[in-house]
Amino acid sequence: MPIESTSFGVVNSLSAAFGIKAFLVLFLVFYIVFALILYRQIQIMTSKLPTSLSPMLRFIAILHIGISLAVLFFVVGTF
Repeated sequence: MPIESTSFGVVNSLSAAFGIKAFLVLFLVFYIVFALILYRQIQIMTSKLPTSLSPMLRFIAILHIGISLAVLFFVVGTF
């Protein structure tokens, strides 16, 4: 049994496009986690130091989470 035909069968079945898609989806998942951490930090900041800008920052953070989720769903739906 030659080693070339058995061990590299999995590597040959994976394409570069699959690797790029998997990396992109993983990157977007981590970006959503970043957006959630950013929202949590804004919540903590506004509770400790309330300003007139706090509602606007909270709105922008929620919008940021929504856009990042929309991009993830778009990418997953496209591939």
